[in-house]
Amino acid sequence: MNTQIDFESIGIGFGTSPLKGDEAASAVTAAIEVGYTLIDTASRYENEEAVGQGIRDSGIARHDVIIQTKLRGRDHGNVRGALEQSLTKLGVDYIDVWMIHWPLPMLGLYAQAYEEMAKLQEEGLVRTLGVSNFLPEHLDEVESRTGLVPVVNQIQIDPGIHRSDLRHELTRRGIAIQAWSPLSKGGELFDAEPVKAAANAHGITPSQAILAWHRAIGTIPIVRSTNEERRKQNLHAVQVTLSPEEVRAISALPQRPLGEWDPATHDER
Repeated sequence: MNTQIDFESIGIGFGTSPLKGDEAASAVTAAIEVGYTLIDTASRYENEEAVGQGIRDSGIARHDVIIQTKLRGRDHGNVRGALEQSLTKLGVDYIDVWMIHWPLPMLGLYAQAYEEMAKLQEEGLVRTLGVSNFLPEHLDEVESRTGLVPVVNQIQIDPGIHRSDLRHELTRRGIAIQAWSPLSKGGELFDAEPVKAAANAHGITPSQAILAWHRAIGTIPIVRSTNEERRKQNLHAVQVTLSPEEVRAISALPQRPLGEWDPATHDER
C-alpha cells in the first residue's frame, strides 16, 4: 500500500464535526461531489458510520478519497480495538490518516498508543499516522519512544490564534499542519479590517480571505459547511493568492489565548 500522502496538494479538507446521521452523510456526499478529497472525522464525533455512508453514496472510488479519523482519549489503552471499530463503522478496510485526537498527558499513554498505531500501520490497516493538538514536548516523547515523527499535526489555528512559534517548529520537523476551527468561532474575525480589505481587493468573502491566508502561511484548513454555495466558496478560496502585505496584516491581528483548548491541560476523553 502506498503510504505517502501529498498534503500540500490537498489544499483544504472537509470537516464533519458536529454533524451526525443523515445530515452528516448528505454533507459528505455533497462535499465530494464538488471536489473535496480529504474527509475528516473522529471516533469522538460519533459520526463515522454516517461519514462512511456519505462516501459510499458519492460513488467515488475508495482510492480517490482520503479518510481521516482519530483515536479518542479513552482508547489510548485499546488501540487495536479502537481501529477495528472505526474500520467497521466507516465500512472500509484501511484508514488513510489516523491521528491521536488529544495527547492527554495526564493519562501518560499517548506515546505508547502511537507505538501501537505504528504496528497496525505495518499490518496495512493504516496508510499514514498523525496527531492532533500535540505540542513539541508531546512530539519529543513520541519520537523518543518510537523513533517516529508524525506526518501531520492538526491544531487550532485562525488569524486570532496563529501560533507562529508552534507552526515554525512543526515545519522544522517536516510535519504537515492542518487547522481545525480555521475561521474562528462565530465568524468573529470577518469584520476585522485586514480581512475585509483582502476580501474587497480580491472580490471574495471574508471567510474566503481567511482560508486564503491559511494557505499562504502553509496550513491546511479543515472546514465544515452544510451550505452548498459556501462549500464551493471554501474550496475555491485556497486557490486565491494574497499579497505578502495582506498576509502580514491579517497575521498582525490581536491574539487571544487558547483557554479550555490548551493541549497541556485539555482532558476530552
